[in-house]
Amino acid sequence: LSSIMGHAGPSVDFVILSLHLGGVSSILASINFVVTSLCMRVEALSLLRVTMFVWCVAVTGFLLIIAMPVLAGSLTMLLTDRNFNTSFFDPAGLGDPILFVH
Repeated sequence: LSSIMGHAGPSVDFVILSLHLGGVSSILASINFVVTSLCMRVEALSLLRVTMFVWCVAVTGFLLIIAMPVLAGSLTMLLTDRNFNTSFFDPAGLGDPILFVH
């Protein structure tokens, strides 16, 4: 995918763009989960007495917020390799051969 020679045309670029949009929507959804779980309790209820379900939703949302930018970074490197002829993934240009295979 990182080579413009193997997959010519803009279709792969549009797929990468759609993956970016999917990542953005996942980040926004996880922010919504965290805010909703914090607003789910009543005023008199401390955070220590909130149910385990609310904590699970909040922790899962927080982990998604942390993990999604890593995926976005790799997709950005893939898009840069295709369009600007860089070598993040190409082993011939001292890129990462493990990521090049996948």
